[in-house]
Amino acid sequence: MIDIFDTVVRLLTGSLLNCTHDDSVPSSKYFLTHLSAPYIIAIIVSTVLCLTTLALGAIHYSYIFIYVTHPYRRAFVFYLAGTAPFVSSFALVAMFMPRIWFLAHLLSFFYFSIGLYFVICLLMHIVEGRQSMVKKMHQKSSRLTVQTPPFCCVFPCLPTLQVETKKIKILEFMVMQTPCVRLFATIVSLILYFEYNTGSFFALKVLDFISLPSLLFGIYGCHILVTTVSKLDELIPYRYIVVFRLLDIYFMFFGLQQPIFDFIARAGVFGCGTLLPALDTAFFWKNFATVLESFFVSVISTALLKPSRSALFDKYPSTGTCSVASMPTHESTA
Repeated sequence: MIDIFDTVVRLLTGSLLNCTHDDSVPSSKYFLTHLSAPYIIAIIVSTVLCLTTLALGAIHYSYIFIYVTHPYRRAFVFYLAGTAPFVSSFALVAMFMPRIWFLAHLLSFFYFSIGLYFVICLLMHIVEGRQSMVKKMHQKSSRLTVQTPPFCCVFPCLPTLQVETKKIKILEFMVMQTPCVRLFATIVSLILYFEYNTGSFFALKVLDFISLPSLLFGIYGCHILVTTVSKLDELIPYRYIVVFRLLDIYFMFFGLQQPIFDFIARAGVFGCGTLLPALDTAFFWKNFATVLESFFVSVISTALLKPSRSALFDKYPSTGTCSVASMPTHESTA
């Protein structure tokens, strides 16, 4: 029992490896001039995929600028469309400059947390505000479904609730607090990391654990709102559920792979490392996976959310969106 506890502590605070060589992270100049074949292939592939993601992002931005009429809606869609290019770019930079992987991860995570709130703002704009949403849900006799991820598996018998404006405000606040708490956690994490470097990893894990409830509550509030409102037929032409699911799954992969790569590096899967220490080797390949994910998200969103298929692009000359675009809309936000 003591051996198991000791192993767990070593995995959380150190490593199962007993590496004797220097574990400092090399500069980008040294790193790039001593690359082995796997690193070279990974960087070349990542560069091509990231540039493709940026090119697709530029196309998305041009379509949003031209074909989305409402300024608030355009701003929300702009931000969400920039998620894959932003995350991919920082991941690629961290592959070229291993010392900044932590900064790249924190900024990308913060971008995602704001995206959670903006995807709800977009929802509220489409349904014309809280009161309009409550009225439409009452007309359909719908109720708030609180048995959603991430707590549905822990509490399988949660009841449904009456849809009320007050409850909608509470759910919006649950989502809004996530980027606020994340901003504070990001600033503290950067202070700890730049002051103590690798000696701050245990404190950073504690900080992540403390801020985890904020993230879970934000995701929970987001899922409740989207699951409840997804029953409205008027959301179908906008393909809003596709937008939400893409962001949701993308965020899930991004959030889970960090602790997974951290764990397997401490368990010794990457060895002691040759060019990079074990942890930094793991995070190099984690960033490579992030670039791949960002590319696939960009390609999928290009196929599923093109202007001819989504009423978000209300100015696009398409039969499928004209009828929706002609309906009266109000620029009410969350």
